[in-house]
Amino acid sequence: MDEGYSMMQIAQQFKCSVSTIRYWLDKNNVKRRSINEAINNIYSTKFNKDPFYLNKNLSKKDEELKIAGTMLYWGEGAKTGNAVKFANSDPEMIVLFINFLIKVCGISQNRLKVLMHIYPDHDEEALKAFWSRTTHIPTDRFYKSHVHIGKIGTYKRKSPYGTLAVSYSDKKLLNILLSWIDQCKQDLQ
Repeated sequence: MDEGYSMMQIAQQFKCSVSTIRYWLDKNNVKRRSINEAINNIYSTKFNKDPFYLNKNLSKKDEELKIAGTMLYWGEGAKTGNAVKFANSDPEMIVLFINFLIKVCGISQNRLKVLMHIYPDHDEEALKAFWSRTTHIPTDRFYKSHVHIGKIGTYKRKSPYGTLAVSYSDKKLLNILLSWIDQCKQDLQ
């Protein structure tokens, strides 16, 4: 078998226990993957989630996009958790960040999900259509919108588009982005 299956997946296919698979791997000196490799493979083989591949050969424009995306994430991204999460109300900023994820970080766009933050007087369906057109993310990958009810905001002007939070579930990529932010901090001191 060369499909990258986990021991659990192989055991299920052969209708035996994981310990039996482990026994035969050890008996035949088959090297096992690291936990990280196993997790990435199970995402790919069981859940059809393509891993990301950092672009190592960045053009000058892509290097600039890497700096811009890193700085955007420094300012507007979630620094904890298990996913890359970026939120903003500016459509151009959202598109730039998505381009950064695709061109620099090498993610598969079909793993992006989004959450709209809106107010009761927003037209939710119209905004879904707007953000879907803008981001090229189909509405079936939109989480249920968060409607801010009864809140008194500090903004002088509410965004006509609400706020969009883009999410890519991958702790490893989050850690890479955080390391890029740390590198920028050091370079700027």
